[in-house]
Amino acid sequence: MALTVDEATRIVQFCLAGDGWGKATAEGDAVAIHLMVNGAERAQPYEFRAQTFEGALQGAVEAGVLKAAAVDKQIAFLRRTASHSGRATGEPPRFHEATAAVSALIHETQRERGVSSLYAASGGRLFQRELTLQWRNTERRRAELAAFRDRCAGHLPGGAAGRLTAAGEALADVMVSRAAVESLKMRPPELIAAYNRVNREYLQAIDALLAMVTDPAQRATALAWVALLNAKEKTGIERAQLVAAFERDRYADGQYQAILGLIAARDSYLHLFSDAAPAPARELLQEQLASEVAGAVRRMEEVALARRRGGFGVDPTTWFTAISAQIDRLAALETAVRSSLAGSFA
Repeated sequence: MALTVDEATRIVQFCLAGDGWGKATAEGDAVAIHLMVNGAERAQPYEFRAQTFEGALQGAVEAGVLKAAAVDKQIAFLRRTASHSGRATGEPPRFHEATAAVSALIHETQRERGVSSLYAASGGRLFQRELTLQWRNTERRRAELAAFRDRCAGHLPGGAAGRLTAAGEALADVMVSRAAVESLKMRPPELIAAYNRVNREYLQAIDALLAMVTDPAQRATALAWVALLNAKEKTGIERAQLVAAFERDRYADGQYQAILGLIAARDSYLHLFSDAAPAPARELLQEQLASEVAGAVRRMEEVALARRRGGFGVDPTTWFTAISAQIDRLAALETAVRSSLAGSFA
């Protein structure tokens, strides 16, 4: 099965981690991957075109931009977890299908929360362009989820349908408040709290969708996936909180305690994931936690925790880039584990 745009993008972002940024695009009959790789003095752009994303990725490998072992492992992992995902048209959605649009939207609202927090904390000096681009990405995922709900509402558990409605209303409120964010009339604590409410509702909808997992053999993997999704959300809140603190070079009232709680909660969810997830997924998590980008995030966290009175000396954009790369890798793992519920990790 050929890789999709989203799958190729996740592979690129997973392989680059903190060493750069990339995305996949489909352009007519051809596809392309676009990379920006960090160098000693400046970032170097690359573009690789082919008839398939596999071919474009191979071009990046042959050029020495991506490592063959990392690309091959990610492609094999995606194909293994998706090998039994086929289903007849008109059948009710399965758990991994029902939750795909929800988790994709959560990923964008998480990023929007972080971008908005830095924009507000910097008085509009930073991330103005990124803010408007992120609004479009969030809206695209919101429309995809709305289309899924229209198509499959009758097949969803009642509790999930109600939660999705409540989450949609909370997101609509946030979208209305974007004008206040842009005009700097919302402070970081207010906007972070607003996005937290949205994501909490969507996560509760996912909890309700767990009723769709009827195979006892898959229950542990489904619960592991939910734990990973919650760990990713705690990491996303931490991103928004610390990007504001690093920009101000000091904590707001109660923010230090909030950071302590977020890190503890994230680590607890990752522990739950490691206990319940299949062995290949645990191994991928350990690889991520041992990566250079995870190490950079830990070092900045250590500075934040050691300097309770501020004076961090941490560039907020450096923090945002590093922890966003870590969140993207968690998202890639989250997608793989969710997709595995269509088959197995055997």
